[in-house]
Amino acid sequence: PDRFGMLGLMGVIRMMDENLTTLALGTDLTTLGLNLNASDNLYETFQSPWADARSNRTPDYNLPRCYYISPPALKTAFFHKFSDMTLFYIFYHFLTRPSDSSHQELRASLVKYAYQELTSRGWQYQSDSNVWVTRVQSTNELKFFDMQSMELRPFNGQGQPQQQQPPQQGLSQD
Repeated sequence: PDRFGMLGLMGVIRMMDENLTTLALGTDLTTLGLNLNASDNLYETFQSPWADARSNRTPDYNLPRCYYISPPALKTAFFHKFSDMTLFYIFYHFLTRPSDSSHQELRASLVKYAYQELTSRGWQYQSDSNVWVTRVQSTNELKFFDMQSMELRPFNGQGQPQQQQPPQQGLSQD
């Protein structure tokens, strides 16, 4: 007989082997002492299916000391060393990323420092179209940074990018 085909499945359905039935169908968790209707957390009262006594508290653990060390301060001098592409990535990544309250201040600082460094390099941010623009000194040509393709693209004669505008994100110019 084929154990892994339809005939093998019949043995599981008929519940002929107790171990196979438990493996295939699982165990009723309430038989292990879990109250699935409880409003509190299950992990606080359930230690293990093999434990003799049920836990009535959260297990003790020690947090490693390295978790208590605060990260080093953000050094704005590093931003001078970054390429334009890295600064664009920092700017757009942290500007458009959903914010969580614990890192919101850091994210705002990264966007601000990337913005300041790009403007010091001759880039101008067009907040209405969410585009960075610069003039290439060797050719006197206007270029913009396309965040979709992560590359520089030429502007057309009307001062608009030669492609569809990226979606507008709210960042006011300082």
